[in-house]
Amino acid sequence: MSGNIMIVDAVATNRIVLKVKLTAAHFRVSQAASAAEALRAATITPPDMIIASATLPDADSAAFIERLRARPDLAAIPVVILLNVDDQPGRIAALRAGANDVLSQPMDERVLMAKIRSLLRQHHNLQELRLNAGPGGAAGFAEAQSSFANRGQIAIVAQNRAEALALRARLAQCTTHRLAIIATDQPMSAQVGARRTDIFVILTNWENRETGLKVMAELRASPDTRHSKIIVVVQNTAPRLTATLLDMGASDIMTGSTDASELALRINNQMQRKKVADHLRCRVQDGLRAALIDPLTGLYNRRFAMPFLRQLIETPDEHPKPFAVMVADLDHFKQVNDTFGQVAGDAVLRQVAALLQGNLRDGDMIARIGGEEFLIVLPDTPSAVARGTADRLCQIIGAAAIALPGGAPPAHVTVSIGVTLVHDNRAEGARGPLDLDNVLEDADRALYGAKARGRNTVTYSATSAA
Repeated sequence: MSGNIMIVDAVATNRIVLKVKLTAAHFRVSQAASAAEALRAATITPPDMIIASATLPDADSAAFIERLRARPDLAAIPVVILLNVDDQPGRIAALRAGANDVLSQPMDERVLMAKIRSLLRQHHNLQELRLNAGPGGAAGFAEAQSSFANRGQIAIVAQNRAEALALRARLAQCTTHRLAIIATDQPMSAQVGARRTDIFVILTNWENRETGLKVMAELRASPDTRHSKIIVVVQNTAPRLTATLLDMGASDIMTGSTDASELALRINNQMQRKKVADHLRCRVQDGLRAALIDPLTGLYNRRFAMPFLRQLIETPDEHPKPFAVMVADLDHFKQVNDTFGQVAGDAVLRQVAALLQGNLRDGDMIARIGGEEFLIVLPDTPSAVARGTADRLCQIIGAAAIALPGGAPPAHVTVSIGVTLVHDNRAEGARGPLDLDNVLEDADRALYGAKARGRNTVTYSATSAA
């Protein structure tokens, strides 16, 4: 994995030693000797990660992180703070300030590289989400942070229930998140169920490492937990196990003693980052939905409807099932807009769309493909059923009283429907193989026939048996 890592340390020897290690691992490295120099350089070329000494000449770690997080363009960069000694108050201060991790000298190189890979992987995933979320993605970081007050669901996973109970009791004094306990001798999915778990805290050690690795693999493989954060507490010094767990997808790792206040801070930091990722993921899903949904009626649009119909036509099947394609068009809709106005016209379209959709089966597809034109596809539908559906839709629209805004009297509109019936992968009476254009042309031709017959009626394509 490549990435641009900035080393911030006033001592040149420290920078050189770390640069040699990182360069050997194929990372690109930049350097700064102070907080001010680091911020200037990051503004020009934002790094993918910053590894900074806790003792900078112009700022302590908390002040440096605060200045970094205050910049929208730099706020999401992961920061690792290096302590000269194993200083618990210093670690707590850095985590409270928003550091992604804190490492003490001397560092095990395997653990250092695994933590860097893990943080870069999470950072790149977040950047990809932000990019896919569109122009509002960057703003989403601040929005998600502001909603962080919501309580989260934490699950403590341990082989020893007594240890899990003891940890839950200590954590309950440091956090307001909901705390649950999950055993390791039962499937994770069965215990999680429908309950959304934000963070799993796994207690493990070298002796029961196989159980910890199994739990990690199961959580990362399940669709219900793959977006959850995972914090692993390795209860002894086990560099190989720590590195393996990070490379398997652990979001964070604590080693040594289980300090509840430090773990609570790590939980809070992971919870905040999860809220950001969840927020961006929702934006991406909303964007995908908007690309396929007509905003006025809530029906599918042409971008969804055409691939749906093409797949139905072109998918080979040993036992083809009949289906029907309808094009429905509101009659004299321009008069509705001219008489009542566009707002009323929109209200008519929404209500007609709801009536059409409400009288179709769950597996049927309806889309708005033009101003007042709708495409309806009935998969696995015999001709007789399709004919009955088309007639019923035409009658329902004609009989409906469409409410108009502003207290105006209800409007009455009608719809013309053109239908082509398809069976055995061929339109009734058609010659040659089916394709999307031919099927749509048949339905459109039938629609023109309905208009010519005076509207408010159903007409079948010439290739469909009358």
